Amino acid sequence: MKNLVLVGGGHAHLHCLEQLKTDFPKDCRVVVISPSPYQYYSGMFSGFAEGVYSEDDIRIHLQKLSEHVGAEFIEDTIIAVDAMAKELTGSDGAVYPYDLASFDIGSQSDVPQAAEDYASSIKPNYRFPEQLLQLRNTAHPVVVGGGASGVELAFSISAWRKRNMLPANVALFSSASLLHSQSKAASRKIENVAKQKALPFMTGVSVQAIDSISVTASDGKSYPQSGVLWLTGPKSAALFRLSGLATDAGGFLLVNDKLQSIRHPDLFGAGDCITIDRYPVLAKNGVYAVRQGPILWTNLKNRLLGDALLRFVPQTRYLSILSTGEGQAFLTYGKRALHGKFPWKMKQRIDRKFMKRYKDLYE
Repeated sequence: MKNLVLVGGGHAHLHCLEQLKTDFPKDCRVVVISPSPYQYYSGMFSGFAEGVYSEDDIRIHLQKLSEHVGAEFIEDTIIAVDAMAKELTGSDGAVYPYDLASFDIGSQSDVPQAAEDYASSIKPNYRFPEQLLQLRNTAHPVVVGGGASGVELAFSISAWRKRNMLPANVALFSSASLLHSQSKAASRKIENVAKQKALPFMTGVSVQAIDSISVTASDGKSYPQSGVLWLTGPKSAALFRLSGLATDAGGFLLVNDKLQSIRHPDLFGAGDCITIDRYPVLAKNGVYAVRQGPILWTNLKNRLLGDALLRFVPQTRYLSILSTGEGQAFLTYGKRALHGKFPWKMKQRIDRKFMKRYKDLYE
């Protein structure tokens, strides 16, 4: 009997678990290893931050899902990979043999060492609810990062504070324009929305220092802080580099377009924890991770059987919807951008459908 080990419960691995319900590989033991029995869905973090969703609304019971489809669940954090011996090592020293292993563990936030004592992040995502509840009720919340996560959570925290009669003084810092990875028109539009909603934001500045009561920005000014959420971009777990696996310069697991390690053919990966050698600058977001799910599942099965593998080809454009609070959202598709109530309703439908798809498997 062969051992297929799925490390992490990200979007692509959720798809694999769903397929096990009707397509469990013969003569195979499937093991899921994750540091929490729950997998939190980041697409609904903004709704949770605003108080629209409860904690249970935004999480999938990964252990129940795994066991319901016939997989074994182990609560552990993998800290090392021995690709020659085909063994994974957990945080307490437990060793897990594999014939085939796949990683979908997401990424970490790149919090500078100087800020670690005062800043929190949304990763690992099972710690986010507790951190968010502490932050949003403090006197001067600060969000660092003008990408999608930082912008969305700053809007959502501000909306929650307004509804609860607290000063909506959430400060958002970005080293570039807001949503700078999208079109210039989208950046201008989201900054106009921030002004309309009285969300204070500083662009073109970075945080240079943090102490217990303030942040100092690159413009030389000091701003009050009572809690800092740091969302400046993805950082790889040290696991892959320290295990001697092939990685990109940032330490992300380097795979080919079949989602297979370029050096070790029995290791696969998907989502934010990988870099595809053919698409080295592909954004690390949930849209691509969801699309990788069917390819990953087919390739894991085919590798077990010795069959040919499929290629993953990322789409050139994708739909993005960010909550801006108060029943509104910001939708972008290519160069098009739309803000209002309709995008928020669309986002709710998409997110709730995604969660229902997996919760229905075990509830």
